Amino acid sequence: MDEPQRVRNHRFSQQTLRDSDVITRALQRTVLSEYEDISPSEWRFAQDPAGKPYIANFSTSLSFNLSHTREWIACAVARHPFIGIDIEHCERNSEIVLLAERFFSRQECQALISLPVAQQKSRFFDYWTLKEAYIKARGEGIALGLNRFGFEFSPTGPIGLYCDRELHDDPQQWQFGLSSSRGDHRMAIAIKSDSLRASFNVQHFFTIPHARTEVYEGPLALSLRKGR
Repeated sequence: MDEPQRVRNHRFSQQTLRDSDVITRALQRTVLSEYEDISPSEWRFAQDPAGKPYIANFSTSLSFNLSHTREWIACAVARHPFIGIDIEHCERNSEIVLLAERFFSRQECQALISLPVAQQKSRFFDYWTLKEAYIKARGEGIALGLNRFGFEFSPTGPIGLYCDRELHDDPQQWQFGLSSSRGDHRMAIAIKSDSLRASFNVQHFFTIPHARTEVYEGPLALSLRKGR
């Protein structure tokens, strides 16, 4: 880690949190070095005014986004500025209907409540991870307003995005991926292109930082679906 990352790491009160942060930074640097001929120790990072991290010391088209739980750390990398990823543990106890009423759009709340109770928690985390991935890709954080945009699902069609006109966004430019691991985690990825006809070649890897990297076809492999 560089000096700002070490200072940040020492602020954590628990050793487990410090260890998790070290692993996250190692993953971040190792993965980026898979795409550029740059040593992992050479990367330097900064944050924009909204808190989104970016590469500060090299001229590169790479961008990245990170998310983690206690069990998983996810790092998404693209040669494109608008990418976001979120992973959540979805077996924790939550008052999902109350949270949905507070943070989701009216359409999402209605769709969630219309589902059988046994399916509501799973769909709640579909919405939640997609929302987190979207706001992280935009780089504006939760201040964007989680209820000002939403997602629609159909049995065979793509994941549909809609948003308030004031957000000045085109849902057709977005693609979303959504997957789960044995039902106890949910992961979502959001990518925005500058063309309605753009497509992305997405590869998935399992990485142990500084040790090995392999193509990953496991339970968290994602399929991209274009927003409507």
